[in-house]
Amino acid sequence: MTFERNNMVGAIQIAGGTYLGYQGIKHGLPRVFGIRIENHTTSKKNAKLIKNCDGFLTPDFGGTGYSAKTGYGSCINNSKEYVHITGAHPDGKFEKMLKNFPECVRDINSSLMRKSNNLTYRLFADISTEEFQELNAPKTTNKTKLKWCLKKIGKNIFSDKTKKLYIPGIDSYFIDNFVPDRDSIMAIKSSKPIKTYNNRFTAMAAGLKKFGLTGIKENKSRVIFGIALLSLGIYYGIKLIKKGMNNLS
Repeated sequence: MTFERNNMVGAIQIAGGTYLGYQGIKHGLPRVFGIRIENHTTSKKNAKLIKNCDGFLTPDFGGTGYSAKTGYGSCINNSKEYVHITGAHPDGKFEKMLKNFPECVRDINSSLMRKSNNLTYRLFADISTEEFQELNAPKTTNKTKLKWCLKKIGKNIFSDKTKKLYIPGIDSYFIDNFVPDRDSIMAIKSSKPIKTYNNRFTAMAAGLKKFGLTGIKENKSRVIFGIALLSLGIYYGIKLIKKGMNNLS
């Protein structure tokens, strides 16, 4: 029984160590090269349309996705003829709130806010305009909203209804080509077509090809944070894998 238990623990440790190492490389390596990667979460149906456009997000479709579901005229008008992606901007509310904090602290908070944005899109992937408006009606209680959200989390959190696309760049690229999105604290928008990629590694490669290592000079704190993520992920990943191998043997 002990032998079987050790095998199970060992397998879990190896899987966990592999995951830690992968996450360290996935999130740390682009930062080490000075590349900043943002993303755009959309439905799988829209992702296919974007792929047919050579991977470009086009401003012509601005205001027809999530903002249209809200039914709010201001939100729809603010989105028209723009493409939207995650990201902070010096003129944005979030960046101004954290302007006196160290870059690494801003980077961590930005990452958390990006994940929150992406989670929201996943939860609301299949919501209709009528459902959205009913949920936000004055008569709807907080208890009803909470029950609805928990139901959606259970249904959509691990679903494959959405697709995340990646956009590489450096700080000056995002500052010059984007403006803050007024309807989201951690989103930026552009009136230009934006090229996307299917995963972080192809996005990183494309970013290096386009920008070289100029991002390292622009944001040294991002590089330091990337080195820390990469080192910690690989170190603890290998450590956990070794423990797993010992348990298996």
